[in-house]
Amino acid sequence: MILAIHSFTPRLKGRPPRPWQVGVLYSHLDARLSKPLIARLRTEPDLCVGDNEPYSGRDGHGYSIKAHAEAQGLAHGLLEIRQDLIATDAGQAEWAD
Repeated sequence: MILAIHSFTPRLKGRPPRPWQVGVLYSHLDARLSKPLIARLRTEPDLCVGDNEPYSGRDGHGYSIKAHAEAQGLAHGLLEIRQDLIATDAGQAEWAD
């Protein structure tokens, strides 16, 4: 399996703040990793989890997924963490845990 980890901006182009703390992206080809990961993350209290948000894996996001996972038939997902939550050492440590 391959799990890519990226971050996303709290706001995009003057739009309202994004509500998700974390999102899981995947394509229509394979949700073996992503769907269980979303379900597990949603068991955490007060955590807003995006299912193909803030972007959609179906729209071509996630180069590493296409190039390294889909091409090999590997289970895969792309985890996106909101940047303001990992802007400090403490925030990074919390998400790493």
